[in-house]
Amino acid sequence: MSRDDRGVSTTVGYVLTLAIGAVLLSGVVVGVGGVLDAQTERAVHGDLEVTGQSLAANLEAADRIARLAEAGRTDPDLDPGDGTAVAAVDVDLPTRVGGLPYSVEIVDGPAPDADSAVILRTTRPDASVRVPYRSNTTVEETTFRGGPVRITYVADPTDPSAGTLEVTER
Repeated sequence: MSRDDRGVSTTVGYVLTLAIGAVLLSGVVVGVGGVLDAQTERAVHGDLEVTGQSLAANLEAADRIARLAEAGRTDPDLDPGDGTAVAAVDVDLPTRVGGLPYSVEIVDGPAPDADSAVILRTTRPDASVRVPYRSNTTVEETTFRGGPVRITYVADPTDPSAGTLEVTER
C-alpha cells in the first residue's frame, strides 16, 4: 500500500481546479473593472457637458432679460435714476453628475466675447468641462457646488449699463 498515490491526484486536481478558477475570475473582475471605470468617466464627462450647456444657456438668457429690464431706463421720458431694474432666473442643476458631486466656476472674460466660461469639475474621476458663454452684462466670478442656482441681475442705480449678473446657490 505504500505505492498507492491515487488519493493525492484527486486532491491535487481539486486544488489546481480552484486555483485556475480563481485566476480566471480575478482576470475577469480586473478587466470588467477597467471597462466600468472608463464608462463611468465618459458618463460623468457627458453629464458635466450637458449641465454646463444648461447653465451657459441660462446665463445668456439672464443677460437678455437684464438688457430688456434696463432698456426702459435709457428712455428720456422715464426717470433715468430709477435703479429698480430686476431680473432673476432660477436654474435647477443636478446636485450630482454620474453619482458624484461636482463644482462650478464662473469665469467672466475681459470683453463680452472673450474667455467667458462655465467650468465644471469632479475629483473622482478627475474630469473637467469648459463651456463658453456670451454675455454683454458683466457676470460676477464665483465658485459653488453643483445644485439649484439663481442668476440675479443687480442693477446699478446710476448707470444702466453697469449692472451685473450674480450666480448664487439656492
